[in-house]
Amino acid sequence: MITDFPSAPLPLPSEDELTAELAALGGEAIVPKGLRRTIFPVITKEDVFNLLLATRQDPAAVVAGFAEKYRDYVGAAYALPTASGTASLHAALVGAGVEPGDEVIVPAFTFIATAQAVVAAHAIPVFADIDPVTYCLDPAAAKDLVTERTRAIMPVHTHGLPADVTAIRELAKRHGLAFVEDASHAHSASVDGRIAGSIGDAAGQSLMADKNFPLGGEGGIAFFATADAHARAVEYLARHGIDYRMSWIAAAFGASQLERLPFYDAVRARNAALLGEALEGTGLFSPPHVPSGHVHAYNMYRITLNPEAAGLGDLPVHAVKEAVHELLVAEGVPAREWQNTPIPCHLPFTHRAGFGNGHPFTLNPGAVRDHVPQDFPVTLRMLESTLVLCRELRSPVEYERVLRYADAFGKVARRPDAIRDLVREKDYPRPYEKAARLG
Repeated sequence: MITDFPSAPLPLPSEDELTAELAALGGEAIVPKGLRRTIFPVITKEDVFNLLLATRQDPAAVVAGFAEKYRDYVGAAYALPTASGTASLHAALVGAGVEPGDEVIVPAFTFIATAQAVVAAHAIPVFADIDPVTYCLDPAAAKDLVTERTRAIMPVHTHGLPADVTAIRELAKRHGLAFVEDASHAHSASVDGRIAGSIGDAAGQSLMADKNFPLGGEGGIAFFATADAHARAVEYLARHGIDYRMSWIAAAFGASQLERLPFYDAVRARNAALLGEALEGTGLFSPPHVPSGHVHAYNMYRITLNPEAAGLGDLPVHAVKEAVHELLVAEGVPAREWQNTPIPCHLPFTHRAGFGNGHPFTLNPGAVRDHVPQDFPVTLRMLESTLVLCRELRSPVEYERVLRYADAFGKVARRPDAIRDLVREKDYPRPYEKAARLG
């Protein structure tokens, strides 16, 4: 029988390990090679039983039951289950009234599906820079992009941190725009007690198997504030013959996973707090900033480097990041970039082939821009100075593993000499000079 069960428990880290040589320089890694894998989602007998029981039910009823249960959890007025996160964003946009040729403001830093969903709605994505602290869409940058053809603004709750919804709502109200949330990272995230997905006029959310709230395989859900918006989305899909129906298998798995979502949330919050406290003590690293009233879901955990604090301020920050990345990976910490160039510089938005002959971009040529990475300086600074942990804070990540991650960051931070040596030895390219990647 093949199993993902760990082969051995991680021992608590010892003082000797913390003072040992860096693994990249011949020492022992903080997280041993045979014990680095993290398993998610957790599959229990309840999940299996729920799937078996669902085989005796009408598939549509299984999906509808799940959607209603999750809609109630989020606090949204209406829900439409879909086959994927991209499908949910498409449905949210058309439900919010986006029509062909309209402009939709989106952040330059996100997963490509945010902007691709706009194109799926035959509209034009218009890209705004991000806030330098939260890394979510900057309302001030978005304000400067509003034109008479702007129909909606779609912020992303980046990595699970809700965007500045107060400022975005005010901007949308002032200009008569629809406020559509991309809540694909933000399961259970909230602002002043309101859960992401229930804040805007509409929202889309991915529920794929590697999200904090996983369904069985692919899945998504769109939320709507009004019956009219919900009906508009349903009618649009029917009129165009688009089958975005959620699989009953995904829904059945999600129904039982939803019972454990508060537990997953609590474990992630604990792990994030433990790691954040340790990072603050290093000087070199800073944890994610969480504004007052915001609850971060930590679908990803973005760590900012502060080279000046380690006496490395004379070196290019992107090179320091690359050197630190090498040292952390050698210690067994699965840090990564997660994106390395602004989304408008990816091929679908530089070639703009669309559905053929440049459609829908040809519907509104005035909204089209030939972007270069330097058009988004805040995004570039963030890409050059941050690293990400993706699934490594989720349940069932062990307490001992989080402690070892924290110790690895401390171990690397105490060796600015090793970081400096790597930067001198290697010619590190800037993130956007490498082949564009989506994850």
